[in-house]
Amino acid sequence: MLKVVRSVQLDRVEGVYLTILRVAVLAVATICLLAATGFAIDGLWRLMVPTEVRQQATVVTPTEVSTALRTAPAPKPAETGSGIPAAVRANHVAFVRDAFPAYYEVYRKASETYKKPEDKTLSPAELLSALGYDLDTYAAGSDLTTKLFVEDAAYRRQAQTAIAAAMSDTSIVGLLRVYKAAEKTEQACTTNYEQRRVPDVCYDWYYGSYACTATRTVPIERCVPAYPDGIVSPLTAFGRADGAFRELWIGKSDANARAAENKRIDHEITRSQIGPRLVLALQIVAGFLVVMFFFLIIAIERHLRKLSTDGVAKDSAEAGAAPAE
Repeated sequence: MLKVVRSVQLDRVEGVYLTILRVAVLAVATICLLAATGFAIDGLWRLMVPTEVRQQATVVTPTEVSTALRTAPAPKPAETGSGIPAAVRANHVAFVRDAFPAYYEVYRKASETYKKPEDKTLSPAELLSALGYDLDTYAAGSDLTTKLFVEDAAYRRQAQTAIAAAMSDTSIVGLLRVYKAAEKTEQACTTNYEQRRVPDVCYDWYYGSYACTATRTVPIERCVPAYPDGIVSPLTAFGRADGAFRELWIGKSDANARAAENKRIDHEITRSQIGPRLVLALQIVAGFLVVMFFFLIIAIERHLRKLSTDGVAKDSAEAGAAPAE
């Protein structure tokens, strides 16, 4: 009887232990399965991340040009070159014929409206050279914005729209009106050194010192009436607007290119983790299978023990019933 009690208690302890072990194994197996699924999904997502990133379109608004125009320096004249290929020349001829007249018209209207009587409205060829869009500058290929302005219709439309709006901005119109109404109330003086006959003292061994004249290089200051500082002519305003648009476009284009490159690098880094993540998922699946294998062994062992216990109890019951008969 004592042996049977001890056996029953041992069975209960083993049952509790195996139940705890079974719950723990199931929990670990569930965690492994969830982790494997998560890493597999992560690897598939990384596989779908593109490595080609399109650069964001560069857009310069009229407001930005108007703001930059207040401090933008006047454009520098371009240097001339030679040996221009026929194809380059043909591109520039088509640009001057078909595209530049609309751009020139923005300058011409401002010049005719706000210039002074002594001012001259530049011709299209003169404005091309002043802004750096002439054939020699374009053929040199040293200025990206000149190349874009001649060849890229989208860039040219954006520039024309922005600069036309900037030249119509109230602050710029105000500067042009001030220029037109300004009078030459100041003096612009320059100093040049010239040779002149000036009084001097000469020496002679017989007469000693005596008054004479000598040729000397002396400073000569000349002053002419001038307009006050700070006023802006139509040509200067248009040139500054053109230069401001160029600088803004280049700055934004470079920023967009850097952003696109950084994004592409991020995508490359993301895709580089595909292999390790999928391998990790496979390893977790393998661990899950191992855990489930041990769980199966435990379940089989538990089942066999239960069958054995039931058999022993049946035999004991049969043995107890036999003497009674």
